[in-house]
Amino acid sequence: MAFKGTVRGAVIELDEPLALPEGTRVHLEIVGIGDPPLPKGSPQLVLQLLAGTLTEEEAEAIRQAIAEMRRADLEFWEYNIWIPPED
Repeated sequence: MAFKGTVRGAVIELDEPLALPEGTRVHLEIVGIGDPPLPKGSPQLVLQLLAGTLTEEEAEAIRQAIAEMRRADLEFWEYNIWIPPED
């Protein structure tokens, strides 16, 4: 079942009534409506998809590898920018 609602403090007011008895425990997965999707292949999306399947050490290794790739890309642009000769 999927329902939509509005957050008001610590309560979620559903747009439609539930056919469940009072006190029934449920599992909620919160997805913001209108939240922009994460870019395909982004580090955040990769880690989100892998959440719960990695050990903390594996997740940290991925974060470090991403940071290293970003450093390498930045170094490429810093040292390989063509500067035209002055006239």
